Amino acid sequence: MQVIVVGGGLVGSTLAAKLAGDGHDVVLVEQSRELIADLNEQLDVQTICGNGATIPVLVQAGIENADLLLATTNSDEANMVVALVGSEIFKVPRVAARLRDPGHEEGFQRIAREPGGERVAINPDMAAVEKILSLMPVPGAVDVVPFFGGKLLVAGFSIRPSSEFAGLLLSHLRLLFPATPMLVVAIRRDGRWRVPHGEDEIQAGDLVYFAMDPAELDNVLVLLGLRRGVERRVMIAGATRIGIALAQRLEEDGVPVTLVDARRPSCDAAAARLDDTLVIHGSPTDRELLREEGAERVEGFVACTDHHEENVVACLLAGRLGAAHTFALVDNPALAGLVGDLGIDAIISPRLLSVSLALHFARKGRIRAVAALLEDSVEVFEVEAAEGSRLVRSTLSELGLPRGILVVAVQRADRILLTGGNDRIQPGDQVLVVTTSEAASRLDDVLEP
Repeated sequence: MQVIVVGGGLVGSTLAAKLAGDGHDVVLVEQSRELIADLNEQLDVQTICGNGATIPVLVQAGIENADLLLATTNSDEANMVVALVGSEIFKVPRVAARLRDPGHEEGFQRIAREPGGERVAINPDMAAVEKILSLMPVPGAVDVVPFFGGKLLVAGFSIRPSSEFAGLLLSHLRLLFPATPMLVVAIRRDGRWRVPHGEDEIQAGDLVYFAMDPAELDNVLVLLGLRRGVERRVMIAGATRIGIALAQRLEEDGVPVTLVDARRPSCDAAAARLDDTLVIHGSPTDRELLREEGAERVEGFVACTDHHEENVVACLLAGRLGAAHTFALVDNPALAGLVGDLGIDAIISPRLLSVSLALHFARKGRIRAVAALLEDSVEVFEVEAAEGSRLVRSTLSELGLPRGILVVAVQRADRILLTGGNDRIQPGDQVLVVTTSEAASRLDDVLEP
C-alpha cells in the first residue's frame, strides 16, 4: 500500500516503522524539524517536514495516490482536518484518525457512515478504559487480550518463585497439567523477548504469556500462586477523562467504586457525572487516606491521573497496603519494561493501545485481529487460513515456519484447539499466530496462497 502517516510522535513513528517493515511504502509527515531529524536517523521511511493538515503538504506526500491515511498528531483538531481532507477531497479509500474528545469522535463517526471508503476513529482514552476492564477479572496479569470473540485469552504473568511453573520445560506442561489446557506463547527474560519452543524452560522472574480457555482461568491462577481481592470493589486515583469513564462503566456493572483526586473542582465535576461512586477529595499518594478508604481490601486500584510518576507512586502505596491488583497509567515506553520490577501488576499506555488499534485497521484483510503485547515487541494475529497457502500444506511440525513465528490455536466451527506439532490447519480455519516484531514481516509468506 501507499501509506501516509501524519504526526511523528510515539504513535505515528511506531506505526510508520511497523508498516514499512510489512513492506508498504510509507511517507511520514511531521512539522517539527528537530523531530524529523531524529526520525530520519531512526526510521527507514520517507519523511516530509511540514503541516500535514494543509493540502500542499499532503499533495507533496502523495495523497492523490494514497491507499491509507493515518492522522496521529497530538491535536484532535489537526487530525480532524487531515481526515476530512483525505476523505472528502482526495477520497482516500481508508482513513484513521486519533481522537480523544467525544465530540470530535461523534463528528467523525458521522463522516464514517457516508459511503465511499473505510473510516475509523481511534480514541486512546476509551482504549485504556477497555484494557483496564479486560485486566480486572484476571488478578496478577500484566496484559490480557481476548481472541476468537472472547473464547480464548492471551494473558501475561510475572512468574513467582513459588509458582508451580517455575523451573518447568514447556514440553512438560501438558504432561503435568493435563486437566488445565494452556500454551506458552511468549517469554520475556532479562529484557529480551522470545517466541518459545518446547525445550525452553520457565524461570522465576520471567514474564510469560499463556493462551487459555477463559473457563480455565481460575485453575491457571492457582498454579501461578495468585489470589483475588477480598472485596469486589475498585479504587480509582484521578478524576480524569479515563477515571470518570472507567467509574461509569464499573457503576453499570454494579461494582462499588471510590474515586480520589487532589483537585477540588475535578472532584465536584466527577460527583456531578457519577451516580453511585464515592468521590474523595485528597491526594492519591497520601498513605493514610488510602488506608482509611480501604485500599487494602480492593480488588483493583487504578491510578490514572495526568501525572504518570504520581500514578506509579500511588500504585506502589496501594500494593503495599494490600490492594490485590494495581494498574498505572504510564505513557513512557521505558517504564513498560519495568512493570514486574516496579511491583505494579499492569502499566496502561494509551499511546501504545492506539498503535495496536491502528495496526488492526491497517492490516485488515485475512488478518481479523492484531494485538501488540507488552513493549510492542511481540504481536499476535488472528488470521484466516487460505486455500493453497503454506499454512495448510502439512502438519505444524513439518511446515518449517520461520523462527519467531508460532501457531498457537485454531477455531474450527465452534471448536477451539490449542495446537501441537501433529495438528494440521485446514482452509477456512481461524488461526492465532504469535510473532516477534522482527518476524512479523515474514508472515505474509506463510499466509498468502
